[in-house]
Amino acid sequence: MVGRATALALAAAAARFLRLLPALLLGWLWLRAAEIIAALTPGAPAGATLRLAVRSLSDDAYALARHLPLLFLCSLPALLSRSPRTMRAWLGASWSSLLLLQAALIQYAAIAHVPLGADLFAYSWRDIGQTVGAGLQLAPAIIAGTVFALATLWVALAWLMRRAPGRAPGTARAYAASGLLVVSLALLPFTPAGLAQRNGETVDAYDLRLNKMAFFIDDSLRLALQRVAPPSAQTRTAAAAAAATAAARAGSAYPFLHVEQTPDELGPHFRLHAAKPPNLVFIIVEGLGRSFSGPGAPLGSFTPFLDELAAQGLYWENFLAVQGRTFAALPSIFGSLPFGANGFDALTGKLPEHTSLLGVLKANGYRLNFYAGTNLDFDGERAFLEAEGVDTLVDATNFPAGYARSNDWGYADGELVAAALAAEPRDEVQPFVTVLQTNSTHSPYTFRGQAAWRGRFERRLDEIGVAAGDKAGYRARREIYTTVLYLDDALRRYFAAARERNAYGNTIYIVTGDHRLPELPMDEWIDRYHVPLIISSPLLIAPERIKSISSDFDLAPSLLALLAHGSGIRTPRNVAWIGTGLDLEPAFRNLHRFPLKQTKTDLVDYIDGPWMQSRGRLYALSDGLHMDPAQDAAAQARVAAHFDAFVAANEQFARTRRLAPDGSFAALEDYGARAARARPPGGGPAASLQGIVVGAVDLPSRATGKMFPVVAVFTNEATQRSQRFVPLAVLLAPDGRELSEAYGQPLQLGAGESATVRLLVRRAGAGAGRNFLNVIPSHPVSGKRIGTGRYHVPVVIGG
Repeated sequence: MVGRATALALAAAAARFLRLLPALLLGWLWLRAAEIIAALTPGAPAGATLRLAVRSLSDDAYALARHLPLLFLCSLPALLSRSPRTMRAWLGASWSSLLLLQAALIQYAAIAHVPLGADLFAYSWRDIGQTVGAGLQLAPAIIAGTVFALATLWVALAWLMRRAPGRAPGTARAYAASGLLVVSLALLPFTPAGLAQRNGETVDAYDLRLNKMAFFIDDSLRLALQRVAPPSAQTRTAAAAAAATAAARAGSAYPFLHVEQTPDELGPHFRLHAAKPPNLVFIIVEGLGRSFSGPGAPLGSFTPFLDELAAQGLYWENFLAVQGRTFAALPSIFGSLPFGANGFDALTGKLPEHTSLLGVLKANGYRLNFYAGTNLDFDGERAFLEAEGVDTLVDATNFPAGYARSNDWGYADGELVAAALAAEPRDEVQPFVTVLQTNSTHSPYTFRGQAAWRGRFERRLDEIGVAAGDKAGYRARREIYTTVLYLDDALRRYFAAARERNAYGNTIYIVTGDHRLPELPMDEWIDRYHVPLIISSPLLIAPERIKSISSDFDLAPSLLALLAHGSGIRTPRNVAWIGTGLDLEPAFRNLHRFPLKQTKTDLVDYIDGPWMQSRGRLYALSDGLHMDPAQDAAAQARVAAHFDAFVAANEQFARTRRLAPDGSFAALEDYGARAARARPPGGGPAASLQGIVVGAVDLPSRATGKMFPVVAVFTNEATQRSQRFVPLAVLLAPDGRELSEAYGQPLQLGAGESATVRLLVRRAGAGAGRNFLNVIPSHPVSGKRIGTGRYHVPVVIGG
């Protein structure tokens, strides 16, 4: 009897819920209208706005259908009240809270141009307060929409309740309403979180139409389930298999550990002094995106000085930052390090033992200087830099006297440049690494004297040929563009002063963006990561524009290889680099595979040769880093397997917080030791970790015929007998596509034993000219790598 009464009460509550729900929906409509109005740019076509509104309402309807049971549960205490007045007060208060939350999420997305998800929980309260305080800008349309939404909610709620103040819903209607909620709940696990991005729909339009509260709830639940829900047997099996293949470089305990074999691809482009190692200056520009910087920038270039610098140096047009925000920039650029759960810097306590460009050069006698205008406690950057042994560390907490802050974030780039130049000695004898991390090109996009730059902005629109009808869209974002121009001018002044100093002639300058700022229009998802890379120096032999893809992960390995080969710097024998070195091929191609992490909790993108997997879908990449949807089941399966392997390895590192056994990175060696490695004397950690390593690879000077021979040396550098492996050679086209594979007989080597293997590789459609070969020890069953191979070995195919 009690159970039937409870069921009837719940069914009646469900019927009341559906009868009163239009009051909340009307409030949501006001917020959706306000969101679209706030995002409109002057001159936006009416047809495009109408399509956006229809798609937005479709997304809202879908989100409501999925989350109807959750909304009912939130409303249930009020709906069970016997007093109409109490019910109206409770329901109005709870639904007002939902509208305010939705308005806050819309306001956040309007500022950040990305919806807020589970990444909120990856930041400390201090970092959240810093972000809100520095970037809070209330949009008038959203404020007005919120006021109208709340007013409409209360008026509509009162009107609906007056229509039937005390009438209990009929039994049939009550059970029908509860049945609808049950069906919605049953379908929830089987429906996607949101409507997929349509072909041709820009990233900005997709992000705008997403229901912000639904996205926040779904993403937060996803993170919560990952943390608490035990994986299914199938998931555990898949994860174990992925971890096993990813861990092959150095044994299952340390999946990222491997012997350093990065070739010196930069060396032929520089004239280094063997007895005088060059200085390095890194300029990491906040939010610098390729779409508004450099030749052929889709929005036009607002960095005229950097364009000049690019024309005089090595310029990568298709370079990728591997993070969508600053949180992983320093570990990726200087350490080529895995992310862990929320970014390497986010690891609390003592950082895991690792190696990095900064630490290696510190051990080689370099002085390390780091200058920033912000508080480096944000995103944990201070802890990382202190672990690297930085000698001079200047940020907003100890910025020199005599400079004025520009906003809540700290000091503008003009002040940063002036302070760095004043602090650096004019006649530096000791080799040094200096890093400038800018911040002006970050919300709220303000700096002292900004009004004077508005005329310069207008002139720049004319210089880059912006049509009169398009200028309104640019002017709507004038404050952003003026900060970009201001940043560019600050760097012009920095380089002008640097040229007057004695160290300039022996210094290599590296300029890149930490990610692409999201507030300017974006057409494709990969735009979030697409940044320029410039390497400029008086030591450079000739400038060159490079279209091949590389990433943050490749910088430290390549620069250390250059210094080791050209100036005798000693580098670690064992590393945990994710990158394999910069590709200097002028034509478009990609020989790398690596992950991209948009936010601290959002690892959904992976680059693999000519492919990108993004949010579960496969895309083909083309010059300019354009994404074209692809239907290739074999490629999708291969890319997904590689991505799963990385995710499993990254999760393992997040759990263990170890990249290698203690002391594994301590041993330094000359560049020449890479060519023909001998087993480390006396065993020890370095000797016991590596397993099967591919040494010398001999190829014909010109491969002709249908097949050509490859002779490779496989060595077991562990202190125990190896597992069985199959020698594997993979032929790659210049654009990174796999063309053919050649397998040898299964082998098992004793400790320190070597074997010379001859493989016959089929040309299989390889074009005449320069192609590439990977030679790896592979698993006898899965074919996955289970040791340290040789990669991107050039092979010339005859006609």
